[in-house]
Amino acid sequence: MYVFIINPTSGKGAALKIWREIELTLIARKVQYETHICVSPEMTRTFMMEMGSSQSLKAFIVVGGDGTVSSVLQQLAVMNIPLAVFPAGSGNDVAGNFGLVAESEQFVEMLIADEKISVDLLYVNGTYGMTVAGIGMDAEIGIRADRSFYKRWLNKFNRGSVAYTIAAIIELLIFKPFRGKIFVDGSLILQTDLWLFAGGNLKMYGGGLTICPYADYSDGLIDATILHNAKRWKVLSRLFPDLLKGEPVIAKEVTYLKGKEFIIEGNRILPYVIDGEIFHADRVHLSIRTKALKLVDTSKS
Repeated sequence: MYVFIINPTSGKGAALKIWREIELTLIARKVQYETHICVSPEMTRTFMMEMGSSQSLKAFIVVGGDGTVSSVLQQLAVMNIPLAVFPAGSGNDVAGNFGLVAESEQFVEMLIADEKISVDLLYVNGTYGMTVAGIGMDAEIGIRADRSFYKRWLNKFNRGSVAYTIAAIIELLIFKPFRGKIFVDGSLILQTDLWLFAGGNLKMYGGGLTICPYADYSDGLIDATILHNAKRWKVLSRLFPDLLKGEPVIAKEVTYLKGKEFIIEGNRILPYVIDGEIFHADRVHLSIRTKALKLVDTSKS
C-alpha cells in the first residue's frame, strides 16, 4: 500500500488537480493506496506515525512542493519508510536536483518499479533538510520572494522561480553583510564579513539556482559555498551572478569547503533557510546524517 500526502495549497491548487490524474492511474492499475490531505504539519506527522506501524506500507508519497517535503521529512528521518515525490509546488528544488518526473502515468510506473536510492540528510539546529541550508543574503532573498506580491502573480503562470531572481536583485542592493565565524569539523576556518553561506547536500535551491556545484547527496559530506569580505559593486556586477551560473567561481571572495559539521556564528540574529523553510538564530549548527533516507527513484534518466 502507498500513502499519498497531498498539499491542497501547493502550486495554487495544482496539487489537487495532479492528484486526480494520479488517482485515475492508480485505480486503472489496481494499486492499493490511501490519501492524507495536509491541513497542518502537526496533523500530518501524527497521521504518519499512525500509518508507520502498517506492515503493508511501501512508501509515503508527497504531492506538493518543497515545503511539504520538508514537513514530511521531519518524521521520515526517524522512520525506515521510503519517500517518493511528485512535484507540485512553485520551486520544486527536490525534484529539480534529482530530475524527478512530473507526468502521472510515468510516475506511477516508476513508483511500482520500486527502485530506491540512499540519500544523506542535513541536520540544521534540530531540523532535517534535503537540499541546501542558506544563511545570510540567500535566506533574505527567500523571505523577500515568499512575501512578495509578484511571486503570487508569477505562480499563476508557473513562473514562481522568477520571483527569487527579482528578490535577489533587490537584496544585492540593500543587504548588509554580517561579521561571522565559520567552524569546520571543530576548527575555526574563517572569521570575516559574510554575505552568504550555503551548505549543500544537493546542488540547487531557490527555485533551481545551482549554488553548491560540488555537492553529492551520498558522499557523507556537506559542501559549502561562502561569499565573504566583498565589495557590494563586485557582488552585484560579478560574484553573485557568477555563483548562480552553477560553475565554480575562482575569486578571493568565494570559498568552497567540505566537512561533516559546520558551525556559523554571527554578530546578529541571522535568517537561515532549509528546503524553503525560514528560521532565525545567531548560531547555526549543520551536520550530515549519512544514508538517512530512502528515496524512490522516479528520475527521468
